[in-house]
Amino acid sequence: MTLDPIDHRILKVLQQNADLPNITLAERVGLSASACLRRVARLKEAGVIRRVVALLDPAQTGRPLTAIVTLEFARHGSEFRRSFMEKIKTEPSVTQCYLVTGAVSCVLIVHMRDMDEYLAFADRLFDQDENVEAFYTHIVLQTIKNEPGVLLPGEA
Repeated sequence: MTLDPIDHRILKVLQQNADLPNITLAERVGLSASACLRRVARLKEAGVIRRVVALLDPAQTGRPLTAIVTLEFARHGSEFRRSFMEKIKTEPSVTQCYLVTGAVSCVLIVHMRDMDEYLAFADRLFDQDENVEAFYTHIVLQTIKNEPGVLLPGEA
């Protein structure tokens, strides 16, 4: 799907506040309400907008401990990673997981109640997995920026 400048404006506004009424969104991007509604539906149908979610404050929901965990796999074939990735997909405390290039194999963002919960999590998912060669935990002291979305053309 090719995005035009109006699509870009819609996406930029929705990334800032996806809870806007359609009429307000339409006014901000210079469209009629019906045209705006059709465009948003088309963006969703095409998968440009994957889903609309609420961003929660982990500390306010009883998960104040945020950690960035990097993993090194012993073996890198997809058959070796598959069972680990399936476990991660069902793990509610993991909010993001990326397979990456470079010195580490995988990066996770996790939110926990406390260090005891994290230690049990690490034991269960990392220490007991033969393919996890090493893992490194970085406890977040302060969140400086946590914004949803991606840069659109012309925003760099």
